[in-house]
Amino acid sequence: MNSKTTWTCVAIAAVLFALIVFVEKPFRKQSHLAASTKIFPGFNPATATRIEIRPSGSRKKIRAERSAGTWTLTSPLEYPAASPRIEGTLDALAALNWHIYIAPAELKDRPTAQEEFGFVEPVATLSVEHGNSVLNLLVGTNTPVGEQIYLQVLGDVGVYVVDKIFLQYLPITADDWRDPSVFRVTNAITSIKSRAGNKAFTITHTNGSWRMPQARADNTKVNELLKKTLALQVAQFETDNPQANLETFGLVTPEMELTFAADTNLLAVLQVGKSPTNDPAQVFAKLQNQPHIFRVAQETLAEWRASQTNFVDRRLASFAPTNITQIEGRGMDSFLLQRAGNGWSMAGVTNFAVDTELVQDVLNLLSRANVDIEKDIVTDFTSYGLESPALRYTLRTSKVASASIVAQIDFGTNQSGQIFVRRLDEYPDTVKSIQREQFARLPQASWQFRDRQIWNFSSNDVVSVAIQQKGQTRKLVRNAQNEWTFAAGSQGVMNPFAFDEAIHRLGDLKAVFWVAKDENNSESFLFKEVDHRIALEIKRGEKTETVSLEFGGFSEFGTRYAATMVDGSRMVFEFPWPLFFEVQDSLTITPK
Repeated sequence: MNSKTTWTCVAIAAVLFALIVFVEKPFRKQSHLAASTKIFPGFNPATATRIEIRPSGSRKKIRAERSAGTWTLTSPLEYPAASPRIEGTLDALAALNWHIYIAPAELKDRPTAQEEFGFVEPVATLSVEHGNSVLNLLVGTNTPVGEQIYLQVLGDVGVYVVDKIFLQYLPITADDWRDPSVFRVTNAITSIKSRAGNKAFTITHTNGSWRMPQARADNTKVNELLKKTLALQVAQFETDNPQANLETFGLVTPEMELTFAADTNLLAVLQVGKSPTNDPAQVFAKLQNQPHIFRVAQETLAEWRASQTNFVDRRLASFAPTNITQIEGRGMDSFLLQRAGNGWSMAGVTNFAVDTELVQDVLNLLSRANVDIEKDIVTDFTSYGLESPALRYTLRTSKVASASIVAQIDFGTNQSGQIFVRRLDEYPDTVKSIQREQFARLPQASWQFRDRQIWNFSSNDVVSVAIQQKGQTRKLVRNAQNEWTFAAGSQGVMNPFAFDEAIHRLGDLKAVFWVAKDENNSESFLFKEVDHRIALEIKRGEKTETVSLEFGGFSEFGTRYAATMVDGSRMVFEFPWPLFFEVQDSLTITPK
Protein backbone atom coordinates (compact mmCIF):
# COMPACT_ATOMS: atom_id res chain seq x y z
CA MET A 1 0.00 0.00 0.00
CA ASN A 2 1.53 3.42 -0.97
CA SER A 3 1.57 6.42 1.35
CA LYS A 4 -1.10 8.30 -0.62
CA THR A 5 -3.64 5.50 -0.12
CA THR A 6 -2.77 5.27 3.55
CA TRP A 7 -3.35 8.98 4.15
CA THR A 8 -6.64 8.83 2.27
CA CYS A 9 -7.94 6.07 4.59
CA VAL A 10 -6.75 7.99 7.63
CA ALA A 11 -8.57 11.10 6.43
CA ILE A 12 -11.85 9.20 5.92
CA ALA A 13 -11.58 7.68 9.38
CA ALA A 14 -10.93 11.10 10.87
CA VAL A 15 -13.98 12.59 9.21
CA LEU A 16 -16.24 9.78 10.51
CA PHE A 17 -14.75 10.15 13.99
CA ALA A 18 -15.34 13.90 13.92
CA LEU A 19 -18.91 13.36 12.75
CA ILE A 20 -19.65 11.09 15.69
CA VAL A 21 -17.80 13.17 18.28
CA PHE A 22 -18.73 16.70 17.20
CA VAL A 23 -22.15 16.24 15.64
CA GLU A 24 -23.99 13.58 17.63
CA LYS A 25 -22.19 12.95 20.88
CA PRO A 26 -22.25 16.55 22.22
CA PHE A 27 -26.03 16.62 21.75
CA ARG A 28 -26.88 13.24 23.26
CA LYS A 29 -28.77 12.67 26.42
CA GLN A 30 -27.84 9.19 27.52
CA SER A 31 -30.84 6.84 27.69
CA HIS A 32 -29.78 5.33 30.99
CA LEU A 33 -30.35 8.70 32.68
CA ALA A 34 -34.04 8.72 31.73
CA ALA A 35 -36.80 7.05 33.66
CA SER A 36 -38.49 5.90 30.41
CA THR A 37 -37.42 5.77 26.79
CA LYS A 38 -40.98 5.72 25.39
CA ILE A 39 -41.69 8.77 23.28
CA PHE A 40 -45.46 8.61 23.93
CA PRO A 41 -45.77 6.88 27.33
CA GLY A 42 -49.38 8.01 27.86
CA PHE A 43 -50.70 7.10 24.40
CA ASN A 44 -53.40 4.39 24.25
CA PRO A 45 -54.06 3.17 20.66
CA ALA A 46 -57.62 2.17 21.59
CA THR A 47 -58.54 5.84 22.09
CA ALA A 48 -57.40 6.94 18.62
CA THR A 49 -60.21 8.17 16.39
CA ARG A 50 -58.29 9.74 13.52
CA ILE A 51 -54.87 9.25 11.96
CA GLU A 52 -53.37 11.28 9.13
CA ILE A 53 -50.07 10.86 7.30
CA ARG A 54 -48.50 12.89 4.52
CA PRO A 55 -45.66 10.93 2.88
CA SER A 56 -42.66 12.75 1.44
CA GLY A 57 -43.28 14.32 -1.96
CA SER A 58 -47.06 13.86 -1.76
CA ARG A 59 -49.56 16.70 -1.69
CA LYS A 60 -52.35 14.36 -0.62
CA LYS A 61 -52.80 13.30 2.94
CA ILE A 62 -53.69 9.73 3.82
CA ARG A 63 -56.39 9.98 6.42
CA ALA A 64 -58.40 7.30 8.24
CA GLU A 65 -61.15 7.72 10.81
CA ARG A 66 -62.62 5.28 13.27
CA SER A 67 -66.35 5.05 13.87
CA ALA A 68 -68.15 2.31 15.80
CA GLY A 69 -64.90 0.39 16.01
CA THR A 70 -64.31 0.38 12.24
CA TRP A 71 -61.64 2.29 10.35
CA THR A 72 -62.46 3.99 7.05
CA LEU A 73 -60.19 5.87 4.67
CA THR A 74 -61.52 9.40 4.14
CA SER A 75 -58.63 10.88 2.14
CA PRO A 76 -57.54 10.89 -0.62
CA LEU A 77 -60.65 8.70 -1.23
CA GLU A 78 -63.52 7.13 0.64
CA TYR A 79 -62.80 3.40 1.00
CA PRO A 80 -62.94 0.69 3.68
CA ALA A 81 -59.63 0.65 5.52
CA ALA A 82 -57.40 -2.26 6.44
CA SER A 83 -57.94 -1.95 10.18
CA PRO A 84 -55.13 -4.35 11.20
CA ARG A 85 -52.57 -2.24 9.31
CA ILE A 86 -53.73 1.03 10.90
CA GLU A 87 -53.83 -0.52 14.34
CA GLY A 88 -50.34 -1.86 13.69
CA THR A 89 -49.15 1.72 13.10
CA LEU A 90 -50.84 2.91 16.31
CA ASP A 91 -49.33 0.05 18.31
CA ALA A 92 -45.90 0.90 16.87
CA LEU A 93 -46.36 4.52 18.03
CA ALA A 94 -47.31 3.41 21.52
CA ALA A 95 -44.27 1.14 21.72
CA LEU A 96 -41.84 3.65 20.10
CA ASN A 97 -38.61 3.96 22.12
CA TRP A 98 -35.77 6.42 21.60
CA HIS A 99 -32.13 5.44 21.81
CA ILE A 100 -30.72 8.98 21.84
CA TYR A 101 -32.38 12.27 22.75
CA ILE A 102 -30.84 15.55 21.57
CA ALA A 103 -32.11 18.21 23.95
CA PRO A 104 -33.18 21.73 22.84
CA ALA A 105 -30.26 23.28 24.75
CA GLU A 106 -27.85 21.21 22.69
CA LEU A 107 -29.45 22.47 19.45
CA LYS A 108 -29.53 26.23 20.15
CA ASP A 109 -26.16 26.83 18.55
CA ARG A 110 -27.10 24.84 15.42
CA PRO A 111 -29.25 27.13 13.27
CA THR A 112 -29.39 24.57 10.43
CA ALA A 113 -30.37 21.65 12.65
CA GLN A 114 -33.85 21.30 11.04
CA GLU A 115 -32.24 20.88 7.63
CA GLU A 116 -29.55 18.52 8.98
CA PHE A 117 -32.08 16.18 10.61
CA GLY A 118 -34.46 16.21 7.61
CA PHE A 119 -37.38 18.07 9.19
CA VAL A 120 -37.67 20.84 6.54
CA GLU A 121 -38.78 18.23 3.99
CA PRO A 122 -39.65 15.30 6.25
CA VAL A 123 -40.00 11.71 5.12
CA ALA A 124 -43.49 11.88 6.58
CA THR A 125 -45.68 13.90 8.91
CA LEU A 126 -48.05 12.05 11.20
CA SER A 127 -51.00 13.26 13.25
CA VAL A 128 -53.18 11.18 15.57
CA GLU A 129 -56.29 12.34 17.40
CA HIS A 130 -56.90 10.41 20.62
CA GLY A 131 -59.32 11.43 23.30
CA ASN A 132 -59.03 15.20 23.64
CA SER A 133 -55.42 15.27 22.49
CA VAL A 134 -53.54 15.35 19.20
CA LEU A 135 -50.22 13.68 18.65
CA ASN A 136 -48.04 15.20 15.91
CA LEU A 137 -44.79 13.78 14.65
CA LEU A 138 -42.16 14.61 12.03
CA VAL A 139 -40.12 11.78 10.54
CA GLY A 140 -36.68 12.98 9.45
CA THR A 141 -33.73 11.52 7.64
CA ASN A 142 -31.43 8.62 8.49
CA THR A 143 -28.64 8.99 11.00
CA PRO A 144 -25.12 8.96 9.49
CA VAL A 145 -24.30 5.68 11.21
CA GLY A 146 -26.62 2.80 12.02
CA GLU A 147 -30.14 1.75 11.05
CA GLN A 148 -31.80 4.68 12.79
CA ILE A 149 -33.81 7.81 11.94
CA TYR A 150 -34.51 11.20 13.51
CA LEU A 151 -37.97 12.09 14.88
CA GLN A 152 -39.42 15.29 16.27
CA VAL A 153 -42.63 15.68 18.27
CA LEU A 154 -44.68 18.85 17.90
CA GLY A 155 -44.20 20.92 21.08
CA ASP A 156 -40.76 19.45 21.75
CA VAL A 157 -37.84 21.13 19.96
CA GLY A 158 -35.63 18.21 20.89
CA VAL A 159 -34.75 15.39 18.47
CA TYR A 160 -35.22 11.66 19.04
CA VAL A 161 -33.19 8.90 17.43
CA VAL A 162 -35.21 5.68 16.93
CA ASP A 163 -34.90 2.43 15.02
CA LYS A 164 -35.48 2.74 11.30
CA ILE A 165 -37.88 -0.22 11.43
CA PHE A 166 -40.60 2.25 12.43
CA LEU A 167 -40.80 3.34 8.77
CA GLN A 168 -42.36 0.01 7.76
CA TYR A 169 -45.53 0.95 9.68
CA LEU A 170 -46.04 4.12 7.63
CA PRO A 171 -48.01 3.95 4.36
CA ILE A 172 -46.38 5.27 1.20
CA THR A 173 -49.69 5.49 -0.68
CA ALA A 174 -53.33 5.22 0.33
CA ASP A 175 -53.39 1.72 -1.18
CA ASP A 176 -51.24 0.53 1.71
CA TRP A 177 -54.13 1.18 4.08
CA ARG A 178 -56.99 0.05 1.85
CA ASP A 179 -58.88 -3.06 2.82
CA PRO A 180 -57.70 -5.68 0.27
CA SER A 181 -60.87 -7.74 0.65
CA VAL A 182 -62.79 -7.95 -2.61
CA PHE A 183 -66.03 -8.89 -0.84
CA ARG A 184 -67.41 -7.58 2.43
CA VAL A 185 -70.49 -9.77 2.64
CA THR A 186 -72.02 -10.28 6.07
CA ASN A 187 -75.42 -11.75 5.10
CA ALA A 188 -75.93 -15.46 4.56
CA ILE A 189 -75.73 -16.07 0.82
CA THR A 190 -78.71 -17.98 -0.60
CA SER A 191 -78.06 -17.53 -4.31
CA ILE A 192 -74.97 -17.63 -6.54
CA LYS A 193 -75.13 -16.83 -10.23
CA SER A 194 -72.19 -17.28 -12.56
CA ARG A 195 -72.06 -16.02 -16.13
CA ALA A 196 -69.02 -16.57 -18.32
CA GLY A 197 -69.52 -15.81 -22.00
CA ASN A 198 -72.62 -17.68 -23.12
CA LYS A 199 -72.56 -20.05 -20.16
CA ALA A 200 -74.63 -19.20 -17.10
CA PHE A 201 -75.98 -21.09 -14.14
CA THR A 202 -77.54 -20.38 -10.75
CA ILE A 203 -77.08 -22.25 -7.49
CA THR A 204 -79.54 -21.66 -4.66
CA HIS A 205 -79.42 -22.62 -1.00
CA THR A 206 -82.60 -24.27 0.30
CA ASN A 207 -83.22 -26.33 3.42
CA GLY A 208 -79.54 -26.55 4.24
CA SER A 209 -78.27 -27.63 0.83
CA TRP A 210 -77.26 -26.14 -2.53
CA ARG A 211 -79.39 -26.89 -5.58
CA MET A 212 -79.53 -26.09 -9.27
CA PRO A 213 -82.60 -26.03 -11.52
CA GLN A 214 -82.22 -29.63 -12.67
CA ALA A 215 -79.69 -31.14 -10.28
CA ARG A 216 -78.59 -31.32 -6.69
CA ALA A 217 -75.38 -29.35 -6.18
CA ASP A 218 -72.29 -30.74 -4.48
CA ASN A 219 -72.51 -29.05 -1.08
CA THR A 220 -68.87 -29.62 -0.18
CA LYS A 221 -67.57 -28.30 -3.49
CA VAL A 222 -69.83 -25.22 -3.50
CA ASN A 223 -69.11 -24.34 0.13
CA GLU A 224 -65.36 -24.69 -0.26
CA LEU A 225 -65.27 -22.61 -3.44
CA LEU A 226 -67.57 -19.99 -1.92
CA LYS A 227 -65.29 -19.72 1.11
CA LYS A 228 -62.24 -19.28 -1.13
CA THR A 229 -64.04 -16.69 -3.26
CA LEU A 230 -65.26 -14.59 -0.33
CA ALA A 231 -61.67 -14.55 0.97
CA LEU A 232 -60.40 -13.20 -2.37
CA GLN A 233 -57.85 -10.37 -1.97
CA VAL A 234 -57.00 -7.44 -4.21
CA ALA A 235 -53.55 -8.02 -5.68
CA GLN A 236 -53.21 -4.43 -6.92
CA PHE A 237 -55.47 -1.39 -7.19
CA GLU A 238 -55.50 0.01 -10.72
CA THR A 239 -57.69 3.11 -10.75
CA ASP A 240 -60.52 4.79 -8.86
CA ASN A 241 -61.43 7.11 -11.71
CA PRO A 242 -65.15 6.77 -12.52
CA GLN A 243 -64.34 8.00 -16.03
CA ALA A 244 -61.72 5.31 -16.65
CA ASN A 245 -61.78 3.61 -20.05
CA LEU A 246 -63.37 0.24 -19.21
CA GLU A 247 -62.36 -1.15 -22.59
CA THR A 248 -58.73 -1.04 -21.48
CA PHE A 249 -59.56 -3.56 -18.77
CA GLY A 250 -62.01 -5.71 -20.72
CA LEU A 251 -64.89 -4.47 -18.56
CA VAL A 252 -67.19 -2.83 -21.13
CA THR A 253 -68.85 -6.21 -21.47
CA PRO A 254 -67.30 -8.23 -18.64
CA GLU A 255 -65.98 -11.63 -19.60
CA MET A 256 -67.50 -12.97 -16.40
CA GLU A 257 -69.96 -11.89 -13.71
CA LEU A 258 -70.35 -13.49 -10.30
CA THR A 259 -73.47 -12.47 -8.38
CA PHE A 260 -74.20 -13.13 -4.70
CA ALA A 261 -77.64 -12.55 -3.18
CA ALA A 262 -79.52 -13.18 0.04
CA ASP A 263 -83.07 -14.02 -1.01
CA THR A 264 -84.13 -10.93 -3.04
CA ASN A 265 -81.35 -8.75 -1.58
CA LEU A 266 -78.46 -8.26 -4.00
CA LEU A 267 -75.21 -8.46 -2.01
CA ALA A 268 -72.43 -8.11 -4.59
CA VAL A 269 -71.76 -8.44 -8.31
CA LEU A 270 -68.14 -9.00 -9.30
CA GLN A 271 -67.38 -8.09 -12.91
CA VAL A 272 -64.27 -9.71 -14.33
CA GLY A 273 -62.36 -8.49 -17.38
CA LYS A 274 -59.22 -9.56 -19.18
CA SER A 275 -55.75 -10.33 -17.88
CA PRO A 276 -52.95 -7.76 -17.82
CA THR A 277 -50.63 -8.21 -20.79
CA ASN A 278 -47.68 -9.10 -18.59
CA ASP A 279 -49.50 -11.26 -16.01
CA PRO A 280 -51.94 -13.96 -17.19
CA ALA A 281 -52.27 -15.22 -13.60
CA GLN A 282 -54.32 -12.12 -12.75
CA VAL A 283 -57.45 -10.47 -14.13
CA PHE A 284 -58.89 -6.96 -13.94
CA ALA A 285 -62.10 -6.77 -11.93
CA LYS A 286 -64.53 -4.37 -10.27
CA LEU A 287 -67.68 -4.49 -8.21
CA GLN A 288 -70.80 -3.40 -10.04
CA ASN A 289 -71.76 0.27 -9.48
CA GLN A 290 -68.35 1.05 -8.00
CA PRO A 291 -65.55 2.90 -9.83
CA HIS A 292 -62.64 1.00 -8.27
CA ILE A 293 -60.80 -1.29 -10.69
CA PHE A 294 -58.28 -3.75 -9.30
CA ARG A 295 -56.42 -6.95 -10.06
CA VAL A 296 -57.22 -10.33 -8.51
CA ALA A 297 -55.83 -13.84 -8.90
CA GLN A 298 -57.39 -15.71 -11.80
CA GLU A 299 -57.20 -19.18 -10.24
CA THR A 300 -60.18 -19.06 -7.87
CA LEU A 301 -62.47 -17.31 -10.35
CA ALA A 302 -61.56 -19.78 -13.08
CA GLU A 303 -63.48 -22.48 -11.23
CA TRP A 304 -66.70 -20.46 -11.56
CA ARG A 305 -66.20 -20.32 -15.33
CA ALA A 306 -66.65 -24.09 -15.58
CA SER A 307 -69.83 -25.71 -16.78
CA GLN A 308 -72.62 -26.09 -14.25
CA THR A 309 -72.15 -29.85 -14.43
CA ASN A 310 -68.90 -29.30 -12.54
CA PHE A 311 -71.02 -28.43 -9.49
CA VAL A 312 -73.53 -31.28 -9.75
CA ASP A 313 -73.65 -33.67 -6.82
CA ARG A 314 -72.70 -36.91 -8.55
CA ARG A 315 -74.25 -39.09 -5.88
CA LEU A 316 -77.41 -40.91 -6.85
CA ALA A 317 -78.97 -39.93 -3.53
CA SER A 318 -77.74 -37.93 -0.58
CA PHE A 319 -78.72 -39.37 2.79
CA ALA A 320 -77.32 -40.95 5.93
CA PRO A 321 -77.94 -44.73 5.73
CA THR A 322 -78.59 -44.84 9.48
CA ASN A 323 -81.63 -42.56 9.00
CA ILE A 324 -83.43 -44.99 6.69
CA THR A 325 -86.08 -46.99 8.51
CA GLN A 326 -88.01 -48.49 5.58
CA ILE A 327 -87.11 -49.78 2.11
CA GLU A 328 -89.91 -50.49 -0.32
CA GLY A 329 -89.05 -52.30 -3.53
CA ARG A 330 -90.84 -53.22 -6.72
CA GLY A 331 -88.96 -55.41 -9.17
CA MET A 332 -89.34 -59.16 -9.72
CA ASP A 333 -91.82 -58.92 -6.87
CA SER A 334 -92.85 -56.31 -4.31
CA PHE A 335 -91.32 -56.20 -0.85
CA LEU A 336 -91.10 -54.01 2.22
CA LEU A 337 -88.10 -54.02 4.55
CA GLN A 338 -88.45 -52.42 7.96
CA ARG A 339 -85.74 -51.57 10.46
CA ALA A 340 -86.11 -53.70 13.56
CA GLY A 341 -83.75 -52.62 16.33
CA ASN A 342 -80.26 -53.20 15.00
CA GLY A 343 -81.52 -55.40 12.19
CA TRP A 344 -84.17 -55.60 9.49
CA SER A 345 -87.29 -57.66 8.89
CA MET A 346 -89.35 -58.44 5.80
CA ALA A 347 -92.96 -57.28 6.25
CA GLY A 348 -95.60 -59.98 5.75
CA VAL A 349 -93.08 -62.85 5.57
CA THR A 350 -92.49 -65.35 8.36
CA ASN A 351 -89.41 -67.53 8.86
CA PHE A 352 -87.35 -65.13 6.74
CA ALA A 353 -84.02 -63.95 8.14
CA VAL A 354 -82.99 -60.70 6.47
CA ASP A 355 -79.28 -60.24 5.78
CA THR A 356 -78.61 -57.00 7.70
CA GLU A 357 -75.14 -56.64 6.22
CA LEU A 358 -76.56 -56.83 2.70
CA VAL A 359 -79.17 -54.15 3.51
CA GLN A 360 -76.38 -51.90 4.77
CA ASP A 361 -74.42 -52.54 1.57
CA VAL A 362 -77.46 -51.57 -0.51
CA LEU A 363 -77.98 -48.33 1.43
CA ASN A 364 -74.29 -47.49 1.14
CA LEU A 365 -74.40 -48.12 -2.60
CA LEU A 366 -77.48 -45.93 -3.10
CA SER A 367 -75.98 -43.07 -1.06
CA ARG A 368 -72.57 -43.23 -2.74
CA ALA A 369 -73.17 -44.35 -6.31
CA ASN A 370 -72.09 -41.71 -8.82
CA VAL A 371 -74.37 -40.73 -11.68
CA ASP A 372 -74.00 -39.09 -15.07
CA ILE A 373 -76.61 -36.65 -16.37
CA GLU A 374 -78.04 -38.10 -19.57
CA LYS A 375 -80.66 -35.41 -20.26
CA ASP A 376 -81.97 -32.51 -18.18
CA ILE A 377 -85.55 -32.34 -19.44
CA VAL A 378 -87.32 -35.50 -20.62
CA THR A 379 -91.01 -35.75 -21.49
CA ASP A 380 -91.11 -39.34 -22.81
CA PHE A 381 -89.34 -41.91 -20.65
CA THR A 382 -90.19 -44.93 -22.82
CA SER A 383 -86.85 -45.13 -24.62
CA TYR A 384 -85.05 -45.12 -21.28
CA GLY A 385 -87.10 -47.99 -19.88
CA LEU A 386 -88.41 -45.67 -17.18
CA GLU A 387 -92.07 -45.55 -18.16
CA SER A 388 -92.40 -49.04 -16.65
CA PRO A 389 -89.12 -49.37 -14.72
CA ALA A 390 -87.46 -52.70 -14.06
CA LEU A 391 -86.89 -51.74 -10.44
CA ARG A 392 -88.05 -49.04 -8.05
CA TYR A 393 -86.68 -48.32 -4.59
CA THR A 394 -88.51 -46.03 -2.16
CA LEU A 395 -86.51 -45.11 0.94
CA ARG A 396 -88.35 -43.70 3.95
CA THR A 397 -87.39 -42.44 7.37
CA SER A 398 -89.18 -41.86 10.63
CA LYS A 399 -86.21 -39.93 12.02
CA VAL A 400 -86.81 -36.75 10.02
CA ALA A 401 -90.11 -35.04 10.70
CA SER A 402 -90.17 -32.90 7.56
CA ALA A 403 -90.65 -35.74 5.07
CA SER A 404 -90.92 -39.52 5.27
CA ILE A 405 -89.71 -40.19 1.69
CA VAL A 406 -85.96 -39.72 1.46
CA ALA A 407 -85.55 -40.98 -2.09
CA GLN A 408 -87.65 -42.68 -4.75
CA ILE A 409 -85.52 -44.13 -7.52
CA ASP A 410 -86.52 -45.84 -10.77
CA PHE A 411 -84.06 -47.99 -12.72
CA GLY A 412 -84.61 -48.50 -16.44
CA THR A 413 -82.87 -50.23 -19.32
CA ASN A 414 -79.25 -51.07 -19.88
CA GLN A 415 -77.43 -49.23 -22.66
CA SER A 416 -73.68 -49.35 -23.28
CA GLY A 417 -73.01 -50.53 -19.74
CA GLN A 418 -75.15 -47.77 -18.20
CA ILE A 419 -78.48 -48.15 -16.41
CA PHE A 420 -80.84 -45.19 -16.81
CA VAL A 421 -82.10 -43.76 -13.54
CA ARG A 422 -84.84 -41.33 -12.54
CA ARG A 423 -85.47 -39.75 -9.15
CA LEU A 424 -89.24 -39.30 -8.75
CA ASP A 425 -88.84 -37.26 -5.58
CA GLU A 426 -86.17 -34.94 -6.97
CA TYR A 427 -85.88 -33.44 -10.48
CA PRO A 428 -88.28 -36.04 -11.96
CA ASP A 429 -87.79 -34.66 -15.49
CA THR A 430 -84.07 -35.50 -15.49
CA VAL A 431 -82.64 -38.83 -16.64
CA LYS A 432 -79.34 -39.95 -15.14
CA SER A 433 -77.37 -43.15 -15.37
CA ILE A 434 -75.24 -45.40 -13.18
CA GLN A 435 -72.78 -48.18 -13.98
CA ARG A 436 -74.25 -51.58 -14.86
CA GLU A 437 -72.04 -53.20 -12.21
CA GLN A 438 -73.58 -51.05 -9.48
CA PHE A 439 -77.13 -51.88 -10.52
CA ALA A 440 -76.29 -55.60 -10.55
CA ARG A 441 -75.62 -55.41 -6.81
CA LEU A 442 -79.15 -54.17 -6.03
CA PRO A 443 -81.59 -56.94 -5.05
CA GLN A 444 -84.63 -56.93 -7.32
CA ALA A 445 -86.66 -59.48 -5.38
CA SER A 446 -87.53 -60.11 -1.77
CA TRP A 447 -85.71 -63.44 -1.57
CA GLN A 448 -82.42 -61.76 -2.53
CA PHE A 449 -82.43 -60.11 0.90
CA ARG A 450 -82.47 -63.44 2.76
CA ASP A 451 -79.56 -64.27 5.01
CA ARG A 452 -76.65 -65.30 2.78
CA GLN A 453 -75.39 -67.86 5.29
CA ILE A 454 -76.07 -71.11 3.42
CA TRP A 455 -75.06 -73.59 6.11
CA ASN A 456 -72.83 -74.01 9.08
CA PHE A 457 -71.30 -77.28 10.23
CA SER A 458 -68.09 -78.60 11.74
CA SER A 459 -65.71 -80.53 9.49
CA ASN A 460 -65.58 -83.22 12.21
CA ASP A 461 -69.27 -83.94 11.52
CA VAL A 462 -68.71 -84.65 7.81
CA VAL A 463 -68.64 -88.41 7.30
CA SER A 464 -68.31 -88.57 3.51
CA VAL A 465 -67.69 -86.36 0.48
CA ALA A 466 -68.77 -87.35 -3.03
CA ILE A 467 -67.34 -85.47 -6.02
CA GLN A 468 -68.81 -85.71 -9.55
CA GLN A 469 -67.01 -84.04 -12.41
CA LYS A 470 -67.09 -84.56 -16.16
CA GLY A 471 -68.69 -88.02 -15.90
CA GLN A 472 -66.35 -89.25 -13.17
CA THR A 473 -67.16 -89.93 -9.52
CA ARG A 474 -64.94 -90.04 -6.46
CA LYS A 475 -65.96 -90.58 -2.88
CA LEU A 476 -63.99 -90.13 0.33
CA VAL A 477 -65.07 -91.37 3.75
CA ARG A 478 -63.89 -90.84 7.31
CA ASN A 479 -62.66 -94.10 8.88
CA ALA A 480 -62.70 -95.21 12.50
CA GLN A 481 -59.39 -93.42 13.09
CA ASN A 482 -61.00 -90.16 11.93
CA GLU A 483 -58.87 -90.20 8.77
CA TRP A 484 -59.97 -89.57 5.21
CA THR A 485 -59.72 -92.53 2.85
CA PHE A 486 -61.04 -93.36 -0.58
CA ALA A 487 -64.29 -95.35 -0.58
CA ALA A 488 -64.47 -98.71 -2.32
CA GLY A 489 -64.28 -98.18 -6.08
CA SER A 490 -62.65 -94.74 -5.77
CA GLN A 491 -59.03 -93.87 -6.13
CA GLY A 492 -56.76 -90.92 -6.71
CA VAL A 493 -54.24 -88.65 -5.02
CA MET A 494 -55.23 -86.66 -1.93
CA ASN A 495 -53.53 -84.27 0.48
CA PRO A 496 -55.46 -85.07 3.67
CA PHE A 497 -54.50 -81.81 5.41
CA ALA A 498 -55.56 -79.61 2.48
CA PHE A 499 -58.71 -81.72 1.98
CA ASP A 500 -59.73 -81.34 5.63
CA GLU A 501 -59.04 -77.59 5.53
CA ALA A 502 -61.26 -77.21 2.45
CA ILE A 503 -64.10 -79.08 4.22
CA HIS A 504 -63.59 -76.90 7.29
CA ARG A 505 -63.85 -73.70 5.23
CA LEU A 506 -66.84 -75.04 3.30
CA GLY A 507 -68.66 -75.57 6.60
CA ASP A 508 -69.11 -71.79 6.96
CA LEU A 509 -70.36 -71.12 3.43
CA LYS A 510 -71.89 -67.72 2.76
CA ALA A 511 -73.16 -66.53 -0.63
CA VAL A 512 -71.71 -63.37 -2.13
CA PHE A 513 -75.07 -62.54 -3.74
CA TRP A 514 -78.30 -64.44 -4.41
CA VAL A 515 -78.74 -64.61 -8.19
CA ALA A 516 -81.76 -66.81 -8.96
CA LYS A 517 -84.46 -68.85 -7.25
CA ASP A 518 -86.05 -72.08 -8.55
CA GLU A 519 -83.88 -71.71 -11.63
CA ASN A 520 -84.49 -74.40 -14.25
CA ASN A 521 -82.54 -72.89 -17.13
CA SER A 522 -79.10 -74.15 -16.18
CA GLU A 523 -77.71 -73.16 -19.59
CA SER A 524 -77.61 -69.49 -18.56
CA PHE A 525 -75.22 -70.33 -15.72
CA LEU A 526 -73.26 -73.04 -17.57
CA PHE A 527 -73.93 -75.74 -14.99
CA LYS A 528 -74.04 -78.52 -17.64
CA GLU A 529 -70.85 -77.36 -19.31
CA VAL A 530 -68.92 -77.20 -16.04
CA ASP A 531 -70.46 -80.42 -14.72
CA HIS A 532 -68.99 -80.25 -11.21
CA ARG A 533 -70.93 -81.36 -8.10
CA ILE A 534 -70.06 -81.96 -4.47
CA ALA A 535 -72.25 -83.82 -1.97
CA LEU A 536 -71.41 -83.85 1.75
CA GLU A 537 -72.92 -86.30 4.21
CA ILE A 538 -73.13 -84.67 7.64
CA LYS A 539 -73.88 -86.31 10.97
CA ARG A 540 -76.55 -84.45 12.92
CA GLY A 541 -76.86 -86.24 16.26
CA GLU A 542 -78.15 -89.74 15.51
CA LYS A 543 -79.12 -88.83 11.96
CA THR A 544 -77.28 -87.80 8.84
CA GLU A 545 -78.22 -85.37 6.10
CA THR A 546 -76.73 -84.66 2.71
CA VAL A 547 -76.06 -81.17 1.35
CA SER A 548 -74.84 -80.58 -2.17
CA LEU A 549 -73.30 -77.94 -4.38
CA GLU A 550 -73.24 -77.57 -8.14
CA PHE A 551 -70.77 -75.22 -9.83
CA GLY A 552 -71.36 -73.22 -12.99
CA GLY A 553 -69.58 -70.58 -15.04
CA PHE A 554 -68.23 -67.15 -14.16
CA SER A 555 -70.37 -64.19 -13.17
CA GLU A 556 -69.69 -60.66 -14.46
CA PHE A 557 -67.82 -60.01 -11.21
CA GLY A 558 -65.38 -62.87 -11.73
CA THR A 559 -66.95 -65.17 -9.15
CA ARG A 560 -68.27 -68.67 -9.85
CA TYR A 561 -71.97 -69.41 -9.98
CA ALA A 562 -73.08 -72.18 -7.64
CA ALA A 563 -76.43 -73.73 -6.76
CA THR A 564 -77.85 -75.51 -3.72
CA MET A 565 -81.20 -76.21 -2.06
CA VAL A 566 -82.35 -73.64 0.50
CA ASP A 567 -85.69 -74.12 2.29
CA GLY A 568 -86.95 -76.35 -0.50
CA SER A 569 -85.90 -74.03 -3.34
CA ARG A 570 -82.98 -74.36 -5.69
CA MET A 571 -80.97 -71.16 -5.21
CA VAL A 572 -78.25 -69.90 -7.53
CA PHE A 573 -75.64 -67.67 -5.91
CA GLU A 574 -72.19 -66.26 -6.41
CA PHE A 575 -69.63 -68.48 -4.69
CA PRO A 576 -66.88 -66.69 -2.68
CA TRP A 577 -63.80 -66.55 -4.84
CA PRO A 578 -61.07 -67.28 -2.21
CA LEU A 579 -62.90 -70.43 -1.13
CA PHE A 580 -63.23 -71.61 -4.72
CA PHE A 581 -59.42 -71.80 -4.95
CA GLU A 582 -59.50 -74.41 -2.19
CA VAL A 583 -62.36 -76.24 -3.94
CA GLN A 584 -60.27 -76.38 -7.12
CA ASP A 585 -57.24 -77.70 -5.26
CA SER A 586 -58.88 -80.33 -3.06
CA LEU A 587 -62.47 -81.02 -4.15
CA THR A 588 -62.05 -81.80 -7.85
CA ILE A 589 -61.22 -84.90 -9.83
CA THR A 590 -57.94 -84.54 -11.62
CA PRO A 591 -58.47 -85.61 -15.29
CA LYS A 592 -56.59 -88.78 -16.26
